[in-house]
Amino acid sequence: MIDKPHAQKYVSGITVTALALMVVLTAVPMPVQAAESTVTGKPDISVSSPNGPVEASSTQTLTVTLSNTGTILQGGQASYEQEVQTAEGLQVQVLEDRISEPINVNTGTHTVSSLPSGTAARSQFQLELGQVEPGTYRIPIEVSYEHTRSVSYGPYQETFRKTSEENDIRYIELTVEEKPQFKLVAEGENNVFGGDTGQLAFTVKNTGTQTATDASVQLRSQSPALYFGSQSSPQSSTSLYIPSIAPGETRNLSAQVGAEANTEAGHYPIETTLAYTNENGVTEQSDTLTTGVLVQPERRFALTNIQTERFRVDESEATIQAEVVNTGTGNANNVAVRLTSLPGITATNGEAAVGNLAPGESKPVSFTVSIPESAEPGTNSFPFAVEYENPDGDLRTTTSPIRKALEIGAEQNPFKVVNVSTDVSPGGSDTVAVRVQYQGDDPVSATNAKLFVSDPLSTSDDGAYLGSMEPGETKVATFTASAGSDALVKDYDASVEIRYDEQDGDTKYTDGLPIGVAISPASGGLPVPLPVIGAIVVVVLGAGYLLYRRR
Repeated sequence: MIDKPHAQKYVSGITVTALALMVVLTAVPMPVQAAESTVTGKPDISVSSPNGPVEASSTQTLTVTLSNTGTILQGGQASYEQEVQTAEGLQVQVLEDRISEPINVNTGTHTVSSLPSGTAARSQFQLELGQVEPGTYRIPIEVSYEHTRSVSYGPYQETFRKTSEENDIRYIELTVEEKPQFKLVAEGENNVFGGDTGQLAFTVKNTGTQTATDASVQLRSQSPALYFGSQSSPQSSTSLYIPSIAPGETRNLSAQVGAEANTEAGHYPIETTLAYTNENGVTEQSDTLTTGVLVQPERRFALTNIQTERFRVDESEATIQAEVVNTGTGNANNVAVRLTSLPGITATNGEAAVGNLAPGESKPVSFTVSIPESAEPGTNSFPFAVEYENPDGDLRTTTSPIRKALEIGAEQNPFKVVNVSTDVSPGGSDTVAVRVQYQGDDPVSATNAKLFVSDPLSTSDDGAYLGSMEPGETKVATFTASAGSDALVKDYDASVEIRYDEQDGDTKYTDGLPIGVAISPASGGLPVPLPVIGAIVVVVLGAGYLLYRRR
């Protein structure tokens, strides 16, 4: 334990020592701490647009140019000066909810990753303008970004940065100009059938703010299968004229349009533009408007329930009966079916008019043809063309004929022999009665029959007049025939040829109709010829003589 006098002495020594040390340290030179540097600045973003005046009731592309002219508030190292003036993660959008006019924004937010000072970037937005009155409108553009507000740095310390977020609304002026503008506000049915023409009808309205004069409406087909004008002079485009159309007025227009045969069914676009003179006397052209035409399949027909009568070789009145059916989707007016003649076959009644046919409706048709004697029996293809009128009264013909295979039968003899009776006997004469039936279709006159025989038969009267005969009528032709004494009791070949006059005065001859003339035994005699009887007598007498000698 230290007593009080000693303690006081000990503290006084420490104090002296500390004072001495401070004197020494003060005499020794120490290094001076370096001063801190700070760079401060900010980006300065402005917006502008190169867009000129736009039209109401249109779709427009609004181009927004973002320019950065940064500001240095306190300078320093160049790289830090550039950093504090650069906008990072810059986002820009058009604020549709702050636009009171009928303008819709169809594009969202655009982002620019980095925009240094002294540079610019562009963003584009799709705007849809409705019925906006002419004038200048302020379009609000929201711009937001981050940037480094300051950079502090020194040789013996870490670099320190302070950042900020900026959000601001800028405005771009958009001018809607006064001018005529056009819109298709109504369209007709605009249907056309393949292989036919129809009407393209539509209504044009001036939705702008100025009157258009001397307007030429240009129509252009986008398909080679579609044309304007008539079938004989098709054109890929046509034009219509409007002398004047004021704001709010409409004009009804129409043009003849056609579709080639076999055009595929469906909708086909028609581009429409208007070249006009504005109120300042300047010629301008509208945007392209689009209308369209619905092409339906070509009108089609079929022949069903085909029947033929007297369809044979050497027949002047062969007939074809059938039904024509409208198998298409459109009405056909004043329909007529025409039979195209084949080589050697003449259509004496080759056209049948049936009137109007609705889709699915059918009506009977009939035709008459003359088939010559030189025609060959067998199957032939007969083409039928169908003609009709469209709603405009234009005559149309189906592009492909309807072909039907019809059988031509062999030539038919108009007469046939149904019975032959005679009592001719060897060495005698008698009548030969031939019953003949007329199986033609029309009455005939001046009918004559002639008998042809061969040895041992002969005839002294080989002709028979039958006169007029009706279809199905039977008459008896009577001839006189003789048989030689050496004729056998049997049928001998003969034929009958008939000459007759048709109703038109033509004289016709049939081929020989084969018949059999039967030779009968002589009445009351033996049923064998006399030479045979004599031979039998000689044989019998010889046999009797031999028997007599043996006795």
